[in-house]
Amino acid sequence: MPFFSKNLFFSAVRRKKEKDCYLKNGSCVLQELLALCDGNCRVPIRYFSAIEINNAIKNSQTKMELADVSMVTGLLGNRPVLVRFNKWTYNIHRDIAITAQMSHLKNVLRLIGCCLEFEEPVIVYEYVKGISLSDLLFKKGNLNRKSSLSWGSRLRVARDVASAVVFLHTEFTTPIIHRNIKSSKVIIDEICGVAKIVDFSLSISLPPGELEVQDQACGTMGYVAPENLASGISTQKTDVYSFGILLLLILTGKDVYDIIDRVDSIKSEEKIHFGEDSGNSTNSKETIVDFKNLPTSYVLLDHYIKEANVMDITDPIILEEHGIDIQQQLEDYLDLVKKCTALKGDNRPYMIHVARELCRMEKSFRALALGQN
Repeated sequence: MPFFSKNLFFSAVRRKKEKDCYLKNGSCVLQELLALCDGNCRVPIRYFSAIEINNAIKNSQTKMELADVSMVTGLLGNRPVLVRFNKWTYNIHRDIAITAQMSHLKNVLRLIGCCLEFEEPVIVYEYVKGISLSDLLFKKGNLNRKSSLSWGSRLRVARDVASAVVFLHTEFTTPIIHRNIKSSKVIIDEICGVAKIVDFSLSISLPPGELEVQDQACGTMGYVAPENLASGISTQKTDVYSFGILLLLILTGKDVYDIIDRVDSIKSEEKIHFGEDSGNSTNSKETIVDFKNLPTSYVLLDHYIKEANVMDITDPIILEEHGIDIQQQLEDYLDLVKKCTALKGDNRPYMIHVARELCRMEKSFRALALGQN
């Protein structure tokens, strides 16, 4: 076959593959939009070709690595953007649909559009000079860590994430459960300090009129609520548990696995009775989970949270700045962590109440800071 004919042949094969991917992915995104919002998008989704994406990133030298996600900077026209390629994604089409419905919020990374001509869709976001919350909290060599992690900044991050989760739970036709709230899914805008959630690919809607949905257990170990791990049940309260763990990490500056490793081994009975959790209602149905199906890490975390002295576990950066002046606020914050991470879901608050408490704490801290100046 002549060289010219070979080029035409391979070009035709590539175009057919891109068209097939576009039709398959476009159908999946449309199905998600129809299920989510009857096909009506708050933010129009712009579709880019594979050629546009490749041209946008061909000179890129900057990357942002998140869990299961790789983002590179790019230029579409003269507009800087973040282009997301997925290492592994549960449902990228659902992610596109949900992000499009939430992109008007300042605490969600804004969707510009996507390319459906690859086997896995590529997502294009607004450009943000950012760093993942996990890198900010846990990478000790980060030069921005101390200046970016004041107590006021941490409260703002917690409130930003909480408000996005409240939107998921309350502003759709039926509540949407995120199912993967964790520090690596939060980007901090280094210019304005706003926290932005990215990646809704594990999210699931509750059936109309139902308070729970049963599916396979999913999420990240250490963050997943015990009842979801045991039975695959997801409710608004399973997100509250994950958010409570995130609150703990924001307070301590330590990764959940580091905390578990540092906790002394504790003796546990063969079975954990969620009904024995503090504040349990006497007429609630007791849920029993075989200990062998519930990792020891949950017992260790529960013990750590309940027994910890807040001044001992708080990130030294916070104490260096404020000392005992904010001890009461730190104790209130830890009390909120305890409520959110109650082993029994019924004993956890709803996210809207968590968000209100964080707003109260933030206002209280501002008043305290003004009084000291």
